[in-house]
Amino acid sequence: MTAPRRTWVRSIRPLSVVGAAALATVALSVSPWHVVVHPADMVAAGASSHVVPLRAASLHCPGPETEGLAGVPAVTGGASMIYAAAAPTAALDQVPTVDGEGQLTLGATSSDQALAQTSTRGAVVSSSLTGSVAGEVSASGSLAVGLAGLQTWTKLDSDDRGLVATPCVAPTSEVWLAAGGGEPTRRERLVIANPGGNAATVDVAVFGVGGAIATPGSSRLAIPPRGRSVVLLDAIAGGEVSPVVHVVASGGLVTAVIEDSWIDGAVGRGRDDAAPSSAPALDQVIPGVVVDGPALVRIFVPGTSEAIVQARVLTPSGPTALPTTAVTRVPGGSVRDLPIEGLAPGTYAVQLTSDHPIVAAAMTQRRPGAAAPSDLAWAASTPPIDTLAGTPLPPGVRATLALSSSGGPADVTVVVVGADGAPTTRAVRVEADASTTTDVSGASSVWLRTTARGVRAALTLDLADPAGTLVSSVGLRSAPVSATEIPVHEIRR
Repeated sequence: MTAPRRTWVRSIRPLSVVGAAALATVALSVSPWHVVVHPADMVAAGASSHVVPLRAASLHCPGPETEGLAGVPAVTGGASMIYAAAAPTAALDQVPTVDGEGQLTLGATSSDQALAQTSTRGAVVSSSLTGSVAGEVSASGSLAVGLAGLQTWTKLDSDDRGLVATPCVAPTSEVWLAAGGGEPTRRERLVIANPGGNAATVDVAVFGVGGAIATPGSSRLAIPPRGRSVVLLDAIAGGEVSPVVHVVASGGLVTAVIEDSWIDGAVGRGRDDAAPSSAPALDQVIPGVVVDGPALVRIFVPGTSEAIVQARVLTPSGPTALPTTAVTRVPGGSVRDLPIEGLAPGTYAVQLTSDHPIVAAAMTQRRPGAAAPSDLAWAASTPPIDTLAGTPLPPGVRATLALSSSGGPADVTVVVVGADGAPTTRAVRVEADASTTTDVSGASSVWLRTTARGVRAALTLDLADPAGTLVSSVGLRSAPVSATEIPVHEIRR
């Protein structure tokens, strides 16, 4: 008779996993050990898991967007910069951090060499980026909580002039991007970066007014380890007038942006990065929509069913419907651009509600005259802020923090860190279904803290120039503050 198999359990050290979804994790990698964890082999993980402050965090920036495109020369004369900071103590309130020292490092994903470092919480570090590389912002120890990064690109002369700004973000397996147009002199660069140590395979799907767009070549890309790929959207989607791009990665996590540049004949119409929009949802809010000229909202319905979309603008005095497109029917699988009209110049949030999940973003233009150079800015929909958010600021710009609240009033604590490193705190009230702005020009970073639901935030940037003011809008997302620590037990049979 064969003896029955005996199962024994040996405890190993806990694993820290960001997010509650870790209970469904199939495999986890922890240095210096590699542990394969199957859900059935987790013994009472939910009962003993607990939230702890982060000990390590990293964000990734696209790098110089015009570099690395085969057969297309890079735009010269522009400067790519990355900025990073960990939230100052004044912004943390009761958010815990780990004890001891910490370090924040800027670098390029293709190299282990640090470009800039600091061990001081609240201090902003910066570095230029050159070549076809992506940027990396990492923090460890006591500086891991509240990490934020920003990448900018600036050029003041020629038809290629523009102010480009985009947040550094955590990599993910799925990205939605809305940007670009069908003008013959408009160029959209899709920049996909892979910060991981293994090659990632990426499938790129493009949708337009008529639905899914058949690509002339392969839409599957191989992104090398710690590398990136840059492709022209026209090579995938032709001259689509209202493109929306869906990026899905396998074998790793990626980041992606679209750099949208437009030259109308001999007149520069501007450029900006389109950051990822929120995942498809029934309720989308786009903060930081600066209206001072032509503007539009781009909506995509990922499913097959027609969506009935209601659009309204959250203003300082409350919500107002878009005059001509308050309710719009959008066929499933297709894209619609809605004009934003009838608003006085100002900064707003746009809210879209639908009976089927949608993806959304907004584009605004600042045109001083028909023949004068102009600029454009893309603003993406963002999730509500969960506790803490913030960003470093580039020097030499007029900066405005744009806040909105949907569903109810919100009290927001805004911490502005001056150029001298000294923080000041402001209490800001955002009324229900409304928006407000606060000037943060001259600051080195700005942070906000709230316990209210439905708060969105964006940083809008203006750069004065004799040829015309340059603009950009950066949606803020929640900063990483904690991890779920799950004691994992190895079961041997």
